[in-house]
Amino acid sequence: MQTARKSKKARLLGRFLTTAAVLAATATVAVTPASATTTNLAKKPAGISRCLGLWAQNNRIKLQHQSRCGPNGTYHIHVWSPGHDTNSGTYTYAGVALTFDNPWPASAGTNICAELWHHEPGGGYSSWGLPCDTM
Repeated sequence: MQTARKSKKARLLGRFLTTAAVLAATATVAVTPASATTTNLAKKPAGISRCLGLWAQNNRIKLQHQSRCGPNGTYHIHVWSPGHDTNSGTYTYAGVALTFDNPWPASAGTNICAELWHHEPGGGYSSWGLPCDTM
């Protein structure tokens, strides 16, 4: 009889702990997207394509070369939308996230795209991301 009670208590405790763990995991999943965003933009990221994130809002674009993504070296970012086409200056990437915040005169509803280009040591370029977002 004593063993049966302990076993029942152990099962109840196990169920309680399992339920608590599921609730904790659910709460963590629900909180993670908002807390994981390192930008000051109110909306979620429109997209991260491979190594480049792009957010467009209130006539500003924010580009982020993701951490530990792509080979270390020299890069530039090509940004375009209807009526605009520009390349960033070259920069050196060493595995740490880099964020670029620029004004972008575009009306609401304008699609903006960017492409991250790695400058290959032997010459040429390779693409490391192509996200788009709507202003």
